[in-house]
Amino acid sequence: MLFNSYPFLLGFLPGIVALYAVIDRYARLRIPCLVACSLLFYGYWNPSFVLLLAGSILVNWFAAKQFAATGNRAIVTVAIVLNLIVLGLFKYADFFTGSLTALGAFSIGRLDWVLPLGISFFTFHHIMYLADLRRGRAEATALDRYALYICFFPQAIAGPLARWSEVGRQFGRDAFGPGWEQRWANGITFIIIGLIEKVGLGDPIGVILDPIFHAAAAGPLHDGSSWLALGFGFQIFFDFSGYSDIAIGLALLFGVQLPFNFNGPFRATSILVFWQRWHMTLSRFLRDYVFMPLADMRIAGTRHTTAQYVFAILATMALCGLWHGAGWNFVLWGTMHGIAIVFALGWRRFLSSPPKAVGWAATIGFFLLSGAVFRTQTLDAAWHIYAGLATLPDPKMLGKAWILGVGAVLAFALPATQDLCKIVNARPVAWVPAVLGLAGLGILVQLGGNQSYDFIYFRF
Repeated sequence: MLFNSYPFLLGFLPGIVALYAVIDRYARLRIPCLVACSLLFYGYWNPSFVLLLAGSILVNWFAAKQFAATGNRAIVTVAIVLNLIVLGLFKYADFFTGSLTALGAFSIGRLDWVLPLGISFFTFHHIMYLADLRRGRAEATALDRYALYICFFPQAIAGPLARWSEVGRQFGRDAFGPGWEQRWANGITFIIIGLIEKVGLGDPIGVILDPIFHAAAAGPLHDGSSWLALGFGFQIFFDFSGYSDIAIGLALLFGVQLPFNFNGPFRATSILVFWQRWHMTLSRFLRDYVFMPLADMRIAGTRHTTAQYVFAILATMALCGLWHGAGWNFVLWGTMHGIAIVFALGWRRFLSSPPKAVGWAATIGFFLLSGAVFRTQTLDAAWHIYAGLATLPDPKMLGKAWILGVGAVLAFALPATQDLCKIVNARPVAWVPAVLGLAGLGILVQLGGNQSYDFIYFRF
């Protein structure tokens, strides 16, 4: 059940809102109600995976409870390792065995297990909670509240990645208490903007780019279409920013403020600032739960050496790439960004900062160019994209891809959605609800005429 689909927008969402409006009067029933609805939402794709999700919730909650009772840190360690093993079996087992087979090490059969939807995200939520519990930054809680933290339907499939300290105490709030009107106005604004990003920009850009990447997989490109392929950076931005905004808006309807995930990344003047603004919740996860432990490890009795920091950055970003998908193209993409971050840190330390315009052009240019490695399935296909840049596109081709130009201008010029919502809802104006309503109606009409596109991050 996609956020950008009639079953969700016209069926599930109105139904759960109406149900919760009744349940909201009974404080003890609020969290169980949302847990049940979230499991129903998750089971829409494949009911059997509800058992995996529910089982992971029970195992991790029990581990947290045992740690709280005994203080035995090994319990948390074992639980985290088990989470990573489950993720590895479903997502990476065939990738690693296939790589070993290709190298001639040995031949082993494939598991061919179906990847459970959102397994990367709910696994990371388990890990964040357990790690924070061990650090004293989270507390043991009731099973239903922990279950909602893991399976809350707005964020369960593709984030944002929210720490327990950010959302745990918000669950079970009175969603229709004082001030609910302003929260709902913000929530609906987030949802409509997110749908516009996804349906009005991300999907149409995808229609243009998909044939180009299919052609690149088959052979070299000689028609200049490689230049359009660089627009994948805008497609994934509007696709995932749109998902994140819809998720934030949906959570607000139930009294929960999720963390923001994007903050104008296309205005960043360095790769360091870019990663502080792009998929911010993942960036913070990587910094606090991967990079910092690697950077703080003692190696041969020393710590905090320059070489260790460089290794920690490269390893973190390589793992970031691998998290996005089980393929060497993702590892290469992450490593490229790791090298760029190391280069930017070295530049900042030893050289003066370049003019902002130069820094901006280099940052955005690098991101758009690296997108070809991320999007293609093979390195050969990525090379076909890069080699095709030697040919300029035909003006007629550019004319047909006008939506790419619109998307680029909006990505560069518009403020982040959270800032836009503040502007729109700061002072209620009579015409604002009418404009939002018309925009929502337009999205519903467009959904009826277009094929439904999955959100890109559902694959991860």
